[in-house]
Order: sequence, then C-alpha cells, then structure tokens
Amino acid sequence: MNHPCLLFTPNSGNTFYFRSKIPKDLVEHFGGMREFRISLKCAIKSRSLRTVKVLSKKVSLIYEDIRSGMKNLGIEEIKEILRTEIRKQILHAHRVYEGTDRWTDEGLQRSIDSINQKETNLKDAIRTDLKSYKQKLDKKLEDILHSLDIESDTKSLGFTKLRNHFIDLYHLRHDWMKDLVNKTGKTDDQFRRDAEVKLGIPLFPDVSWNLADAPKFDSTKRESELIHETERPQHYSETLSDCSSRYFDRKKIAGVRLKSISSDQSIVADFIEVVGDIEFRTLSKKIVSKYIDVQTKLPPNRKKNPNYRDLKIKQILKLNLTNKEIQSPQNINKRLTKLSGFANWGVNEGLLKENPFRGMKLGVKRQITHPQPFSISDLRKILKPEIYLDWTVNYKHSIYSKDRGGVKNQMPYYWIFPLGIFSGMRTNEMCQLRLSDIRREDGRWFMFVEDSEQTNVKTENAIRKVPVHPQLIELGFIDYIGTQRRKKKDRLFWELTLTRDGYAKQVSRHFNEKYLPAVGVWEKRIKVLYCTRHTFINALFQKNVDENIIKSVVGHEKEFTMKHYGGEPFSSERLHREIAKVTYSGIKWEKLNLN
Repeated sequence: MNHPCLLFTPNSGNTFYFRSKIPKDLVEHFGGMREFRISLKCAIKSRSLRTVKVLSKKVSLIYEDIRSGMKNLGIEEIKEILRTEIRKQILHAHRVYEGTDRWTDEGLQRSIDSINQKETNLKDAIRTDLKSYKQKLDKKLEDILHSLDIESDTKSLGFTKLRNHFIDLYHLRHDWMKDLVNKTGKTDDQFRRDAEVKLGIPLFPDVSWNLADAPKFDSTKRESELIHETERPQHYSETLSDCSSRYFDRKKIAGVRLKSISSDQSIVADFIEVVGDIEFRTLSKKIVSKYIDVQTKLPPNRKKNPNYRDLKIKQILKLNLTNKEIQSPQNINKRLTKLSGFANWGVNEGLLKENPFRGMKLGVKRQITHPQPFSISDLRKILKPEIYLDWTVNYKHSIYSKDRGGVKNQMPYYWIFPLGIFSGMRTNEMCQLRLSDIRREDGRWFMFVEDSEQTNVKTENAIRKVPVHPQLIELGFIDYIGTQRRKKKDRLFWELTLTRDGYAKQVSRHFNEKYLPAVGVWEKRIKVLYCTRHTFINALFQKNVDENIIKSVVGHEKEFTMKHYGGEPFSSERLHREIAKVTYSGIKWEKLNLN
C-alpha cells in the first residue's frame, strides 16, 4: 500500500521522505514554493507509512489554520485594489500618448486606429468567448489577492463584482487614450471622476467635483449588504501592528518591490518590539525619542548576528556595548526615514494629527561615497586581454577539477563589462535583456529597455532605446545574439538565474568580490561593477554630447520642455553618431575579440 505523501528516491540514502504538495491557493503564502519534503530517517516502509499518515493530517490542519487567518474580500479591499488599477490604467494611457507621433496627421491617425483596433479586439473577445476571458482575468485577480493574503473565492459575490469592475476599466481606458491623443484637455482627476461614475463607487475623496456634476452614489449601507464586512466596535483603536498590516497591504497593491516591503516590515517590527504594540494614535515625539535612545545602544544587524540574535533587547542593553560595536547614526537615521513614511501614511489616513518622526534624525557629518567612473588606467587594468579572458570566458571556480571545465556564467561575465561602458545601462537592465529586446530600427541596432512581465525598470524614464556601440559590434556582440537565437533562447544571458532583486546578483558578485579586487581596482561603493554606467555617462560629457541625448540614452529624467513636448526628437542616426564618439584609449580590443 502506497501513500501520495510517501516518497523514496534512489539517491535518498535508503530513507523514506514525507512530501506535501502545497495547495494552489497557498503557494503565494509560501513564497512560490509548490511542495516540501522532510526526511523520515527511516528505511522501513510500514513504519514510514504510519508516520506519513500522522504528518499528513497535521499539515492539512496547518493549511486550514493559514486559510482561516487570511482576510476576506470586503468593500474596502475592493476599493483599494480598484484605486491602484485606475492609477495603472491612467499611466498606461499616458504611455500610449507619449509613444504617439503627434507631429503629423498620419501619426495621430495611426495611433487612433491602433486604439480603436485594441478596443474592438477587447469587445470581440468578450462577445465571442467571455468564459475564456473571465478565466484569464480571474488568474490576474487571484494573484493580486494572494499577494495581499486575501482569500480568493472566484464564485463569491465580492470576487464577481471586482472582476466586472476590472472589465469596465479596460473598456474605459481606451476612451482615456483617445482623449489624450486628441488633446481634449482632460486631466488625470477628470479620468478618476470618469472611473467613479462608471463603477458607481466613490474612490477618490480628494478629487473635487462641480456640485452640478457630482454623481449620487449608492449608500455604503447598500454596499455592505452586498459584500459582508465585519466592522470593529466604535471604541476600538488600531494598534501599531494593525496599521502596519494595512500599510504594507497598500504597498503590495501599489506594486512596490517585495524586497523593499520586507526590509520596511522588519524596521516597523523592530520599532514595535522596542516601544510595544501601542495604539497608533498615541505615537508621540517622546515615544520616538525613547526608541532612538534604545537604538543608539544596539548593534547593527542584531537579528542576523549569531552573538545577539537569540538575545532580547533588555539583555543586549545590559552588555553595554562599545562605540565600535553599536550601529552608526546613519543606520539609525535610515530607520527613522522608513518609520517616517509609515507615520506620513497615518497622517494621510487621518489616524495621526502630525508626524512625530519629523525632525528627529540624529545630526551626523555626511560621508560622501558616490560611485566614480573608471579611469583610463582602471580600464586598462580591467580589460587587459590575458587577465580579462582568464576571469571571464576561461574562468574556472576553485571547486571545479580540471576535467570538469568552467562555470556556466562565463559568457555573461565576458559581455557585461564592455556592454556597460559602451551603453551606460544599469547592471540588471543588461542582465535581464531578452533577445527580442535587441533589434534594428532604421537599419541600426538598438537595445530596448522595456517594462514587461519578464523585465523591470527602475523608473518610467528608464524605458528607452539604447544604440549598440560600433565597438560592441566589432567584438562580435551581434554575432553572439544570432548564436543565441539559433539555440532558441529567450534571454540574452539565459545562464543567469532570477533572484529577488533581478538577474544581476551573480555577475555583480563575480566582479565586486573577485575580479575587481584581484586587479586592484575595487573600492567599496566607489569603484564597483555598476560604475560602468558612470564611466559611459562621463565619457559622453567629455565628448560634449548634448545633455538631452545623454538623458535619453541612459534613462535619466528629461528636461521639462523635452519631457512634456519633445517625444523622441532625436533620430536613430543622430543617437548612433553621438554614442560612437565614446572611445577608450589603450585597450587592445582586437585581442579581446572572441572570433
């Protein structure tokens, strides 16, 4: 007799394992993990089978406990999700507008025709196969709800209403695109009012209405009848932990990176540990001052340091740590900055009258540690052919024997540095490049930095096209792209694995922790791999390249007039001509050419 949770593999050391497949609705809760295994340290099948049955029941109860702790989809949760989606759709409309050739009638008409076609496609999809369209939309909504720890029941009334509201917004965004392209003069606030009227829900209390135009929404009582929502008693006042939970839920809805949220959560949790889980409205400068006093006596990274992680704060304070052992004032100020953001949210929500963290930072002498461009001398050391090739395409890790060859990241190691000093792209922008992002325009090669499901950008200005420098083409960059396409790869540097911060971790560690120190160039925060970007920008300035061209190529915020009225004023030929001015003397490029 077998059990689905009982596992035995040939390489398991003659022991059985307990395996549990995580339910689909809880995968997000476990950070994307779909199953886990536990060694039973037992080679007897009958005994292992009995153990597995007991564990299976216990794990099922744990799953149910997790589900019971998840929030229900109430009217306030629906409103917050809709607010975020409306902001995203308005931003999308602006992107369509900025991508429009607004200087010719033909360009305007092409944009309008494209919008109309997309609107027709949406209507056709809903009319001909509504079931499939809903299933696709349900997947997106379930992902949103799981990220917020909100229970998702696709058959519930709340979920159905949320789905229908999203469909209404997808119809409405085409009107917003046409309003912008046709220059009707409508503002973002007017778009928000359009959404409120379309959905029949008051979502933006800060948006003003003309009294005659103000819609009459259904009462909140009726909404609560449609979607059951448990209200707290009037005497209840939210605690710090209550409010922090809502605060970070909003950040998740707004699309803030999980790494940033996790870091901020640990800071808020640390604050609660010091001052207690008090009522949020009672926060004061006196309480903040107490927190600062305690922080000035604690070591940095106390939760990670094995010397302190098992100690309570009171126990650490009794150690009377020296000035060298405690955290720096700069580190404390970083914490206060994050907590101030939490308090600002409280002020905006009407939970606090003022921000008690304002003006509470410690006075410290600012240390300037800005990254610097690599000098010509630095570049000659780094790109010395025999050394550079040994540390990139011929690199072998010390753990590998001679007959096992090198490591899988050799080609990303090789290309990332010259690509950086000839494009100014951020490290992760280079590492995440898809083969489809590198293509010809007007007969010239460009790398397109895009915001998509597979790629991320730092800011809206980072969405751009970057010319492929002639030196990269001479090194065989375009030939290398062709080779990867023939191999049916999707990404240029397919060897790199995705981590929480993107694809750059492995190449950054290789250069910052191994290669740059080995050639005597590395300097903490000042001379690191990311400085390839600063090197390229500095070289452009030295060649007197137009500042607006530099901003356009490297993804910096454009000058006001260009940002609002310029669109893409520089031709492909002009961009290529300007970046081709960048050269680095004394580099033996011919010996670095892999061909």
